[in-house]
Order: sequence, then C-alpha cells, then structure tokens
Amino acid sequence: MKIMLIGNAGTGKSTLARWLAAQTGYPVMYLDQFWHTTDYSAEAKQWFIQQQKNFCAAHDNWIIDGNYSGSMAVRLAEADLVIWLQVSRVRSIIRVIRRSLRYRRDKNSRPDMAAAFTEHFDKDYWDFLLFIWHYDGDKLRKELAAQQPAPQVIVLHGTRAKEKFMADFKRRLG
Repeated sequence: MKIMLIGNAGTGKSTLARWLAAQTGYPVMYLDQFWHTTDYSAEAKQWFIQQQKNFCAAHDNWIIDGNYSGSMAVRLAEADLVIWLQVSRVRSIIRVIRRSLRYRRDKNSRPDMAAAFTEHFDKDYWDFLLFIWHYDGDKLRKELAAQQPAPQVIVLHGTRAKEKFMADFKRRLG
C-alpha cells in the first residue's frame, strides 16, 4: 500500500507516519528531510521532485509525510490511500510553536526534519505561522478531486479521530 499523509503544519502527520511505519514496516519519506537540505531554488524543486519519484519507484509500499503542493501530483499519481489530518488553525499553531521550542532544546525531537535545519523566531517564522493560519484546504480538496484515478481519501478531524483510525488500522492488521 502507498500512503500519503497530508494536512496543515502541526496536525500530527509525522507522528502518524512513524506509527504507521512501526505497524507496517513500510519505508517513510519525510519531505521536510529533503526540502530543508536545499537552497529552495528552482533547481532544488526539480531535485526534490526527482527524489520523490525515485522513492516511489524504489518501493512497492511506502508512506510519504508532507504537503508541498508544488510536487503533490507526483505522489497523488502513485498513492493508494491519502490520509488528510485536520485540526483547528489555533491548535496547529500551538503545536508548531511547542514543537519549535522542543526542537531548540533537543534536535532529536524531530526525526522527520533535516539534520542541519535551524529554526529562528524571526520574520520567516512569523510568515510560516501566517501560512498555517491561512492554510487553504479548498485548494487541496480540488487537487484531490482532480486526481484520476482517485486514491482513497480518509479525513481525520482531530486527535480522537486519529486515535480511532489507529485502533481500527491496528485491528485490521490483526
């Protein structure tokens, strides 16, 4: 099975990816690990897309964690299942700030992030929080609807829905 995890920052995608990998043994591609090793240029975007294609081609089963709408079509074309995590904007921002503070103290707290990544509480960080606040789920909805053939999409609203999904998934694995 090929599983994509999508959703706003701070919704729990990486946590769920680690859990799914532990349950299934599937390899995980954390997009942040790749993107945040680049200089964010046009060439970097092409390299980033190629890395995703290579990962998809190299594995019969996989989990890919991250949105990155500029390259989402690459993953959607291969995915069997899309899990879209949704929490409120306020909760997303609180989680991201907590995650950032924890990461400052312990770089090992985010195994999904590029090792050399450093986060600064500056204008770029503020812009990132604004991005989270203005996250456009409608754009993502349209992109999912346009994909043919369409993968199965499961939308998980909040922590309880995620926990129920995890329990059901574990039961199905047997």
